[in-house]
Amino acid sequence: MRFGRSILLLVGACVLTAPRATGAAELTCSSSATLEALVACIRDQMPGRSSGMFVAPSFTEMDAWQSVVSAMMHGACDFVLPPSLWSFARVRSFRDADNGRPYCLLMETADWNGDGVVDRGFGAFIVDAFAERELSHQVSHPIADAGTEIQAITVFKETRSRTFLLAGAHRDAIAGGRWFHGHSMSSDVAHNAATMFHSAHAAITSFYGWKPWWAVQWHGMAENTCDSVDVHLSHGVDAAPAAGDKILELRNNLLAHQPTWRIGVPGSRGCALNATTNVQGRLLNGPPPSWSFGIPAATHARRFVHIEQHPGVRDAGRWIAAVLATWP
Repeated sequence: MRFGRSILLLVGACVLTAPRATGAAELTCSSSATLEALVACIRDQMPGRSSGMFVAPSFTEMDAWQSVVSAMMHGACDFVLPPSLWSFARVRSFRDADNGRPYCLLMETADWNGDGVVDRGFGAFIVDAFAERELSHQVSHPIADAGTEIQAITVFKETRSRTFLLAGAHRDAIAGGRWFHGHSMSSDVAHNAATMFHSAHAAITSFYGWKPWWAVQWHGMAENTCDSVDVHLSHGVDAAPAAGDKILELRNNLLAHQPTWRIGVPGSRGCALNATTNVQGRLLNGPPPSWSFGIPAATHARRFVHIEQHPGVRDAGRWIAAVLATWP
């Protein structure tokens, strides 16, 4: 039998072969030389607001994705994916041409209908095995929060952070199913636990356990939203931060380098975008059993840092020094 493309899985001494449809494309972004170019390529081929369709993953697929992220966190790379993932995703090493450093990359690649858009909208995950900071830079709303994906990958790269996590579709891509909050689409990974993005976040959380680390989630707000501030920082709760809190430290370090910025935190009354319904924040904040359905977390471990920002301040170069000073 002749196939247009074959995918190999090694199980012990056995080789299993799965067919891929003739004419199907793999969108691997193989020509991308830098992390910024790679992330721009991934963004440009993901389901948008009116192109492609977000497909809700199965529980089997989410479990497998979580296991792959866990293996990558433990240093594995360039391995064959579990059977439930091998037809639409790849894991491989990537070397950035700017700094020469190696990374491990997991990304969706399958474009079975050849329309230039990946078929499911599952996103990407990157690990720096030689990181100097235990930070996870996360972008849950690529395309919608314009520029945040390039901002976050550059901050990740220049601060030698551990992980970068990217959602795989516009937050308003066509809804695929279950477990979403309020009026949010199921493609809105910040409000839907049944996504590969949240599965990866859960694997990162499990990897660290009680060890210190922080998830920094980069968001964007419209210019006329919270117009009394340029940046709003929170932990995913409404409570005002206490003295010595990380977001107060980040605010002070930002102001040292960007003295004209107006930066709000919970309790400052400049903005109410405190991410209390963000499911990744709730996982870190010790959520109640019904956390998936809109009940705010009562406590927080301060490991979740949620950044809302106007378009004019989404410039990685204006954030890097403050991030380095906050997490030396």
